[in-house]
Amino acid sequence: MRRLQWTFLLAACILAALPNDAVAQQAASTTRSTQSGVYTAEQALRGRDVYAGMCQSCHTAASHTGAVFQNSWGGRPLLDLFAFIVQRMPKNEPGTLSREEYTDVLAYLLKMNQMPDGPTELSTDTTALRAIRIETTGSSNTHPE
Repeated sequence: MRRLQWTFLLAACILAALPNDAVAQQAASTTRSTQSGVYTAEQALRGRDVYAGMCQSCHTAASHTGAVFQNSWGGRPLLDLFAFIVQRMPKNEPGTLSREEYTDVLAYLLKMNQMPDGPTELSTDTTALRAIRIETTGSSNTHPE
């Protein structure tokens, strides 16, 4: 009788663990790369306009493109860059743009770094941004911890 109880207990533990493993596997399989076209060309154009009006006076393109961008953001979730921009920009009034404007600027930064556009706009949703990995061309995209 005691052996049967242990068998049921073991089976219950295994079954309880399965959904977590399935969720982890599903999350891993849904992670996309910025190389898969995560923003639209139109969104990047809107972002260029916001950038020209709100960012360009303080930032040159070189400060967030190429190796500088790759070393800072390569391999990280897109949400990290989004949060950085929202929390710190514009320098004199951080957080004053709309979520859509911040997302448009983010799309423009991806465009500036030669990441391809796609058929769907980049979402303002943090869960969606967390599931996208920044992957620059010609890099290993390993970010030091």
